[in-house]
Amino acid sequence: MLNFIIKEGEGDQTLISFLKRRFKNTPLSLIYKLFRTKKVKVDSKEIRYYHHRLKVGEEIIVYDNSLIISETNKSIIPKKIESNISIVYEDKNILIVLKEHGITMPELDEIVQYYLYQQNPQEYQELAKKYFAFTAIHRLDRLTKGLIIYPKNPTVKKVLYNSIGDKEKITKKYLAVCENVQKKQLSSYVEGFVWKNEQKKKIEFSLVREKENAKHCSMEIKEIGEENDCLLLEITLHTGRKHQIRSILSYFEIPITGDKKYGSKTTIIDRIYLFAYKIIFDNLPSPLSYLNKKEFSIEKLEKNKSSLLKTIKYY
Repeated sequence: MLNFIIKEGEGDQTLISFLKRRFKNTPLSLIYKLFRTKKVKVDSKEIRYYHHRLKVGEEIIVYDNSLIISETNKSIIPKKIESNISIVYEDKNILIVLKEHGITMPELDEIVQYYLYQQNPQEYQELAKKYFAFTAIHRLDRLTKGLIIYPKNPTVKKVLYNSIGDKEKITKKYLAVCENVQKKQLSSYVEGFVWKNEQKKKIEFSLVREKENAKHCSMEIKEIGEENDCLLLEITLHTGRKHQIRSILSYFEIPITGDKKYGSKTTIIDRIYLFAYKIIFDNLPSPLSYLNKKEFSIEKLEKNKSSLLKTIKYY
């Protein structure tokens, strides 16, 4: 039996990230198997959810003595990635990057980690040895393009994790190009419930709770324009459920262009026409209060929003 106590600066990371760092030389398949075989507990509770968010003071128990804990006194150098990174904003506390279509979040994390290491190798290694996880505080689907926030130190990471689900502090806006303007009645505010359909391997949406495990979701929808049976929407998230936008728009019979999984009739390689194009900060506490009232966006989409339907192929 192996046990760990989450120390100051280690909280607010996911359980899977914690285990991958503690057992760096263990194949990922074996780490995931720990969850399936019920060999991971947090504060004596069995955990099956990989992305369980850890808190300072929690005890993690792993029931497998064959695992070898990685040493912390060795130099930690991230994997070298020969890839350009599109930076929208950077200061000493945060980094906002533009994720391209077709890139997974683990791939983007590796790109960002190598970039941060190049900027300051010593600081990177000092934080890594303390098990600071250089990962994003939110996620986008592989097929979606958009802005992603990365914290650069433990204090900022905690503030951002506590703020990312609060629309009054961090507002995330999307642009979606949808098919079929002959839609159901669409209101400016939609709320309901989402759950995973295991048979169809996708998220379902309903205006009422149809499943006991369904989660509440909500978002604002603003129509920007329509052309050639395509509809451009601006979406403001109130909740950030997995595939929330995709499942809701599919429910209203206006699937995102290219999103075959949710009903689109258009085939596009490695992308759908959904863009996380704007982030607005407000009411953030110290040390991020200087970001309040600031907006960051994909500049080309912001400037050409009104003509997006004509020029979408360039994005």
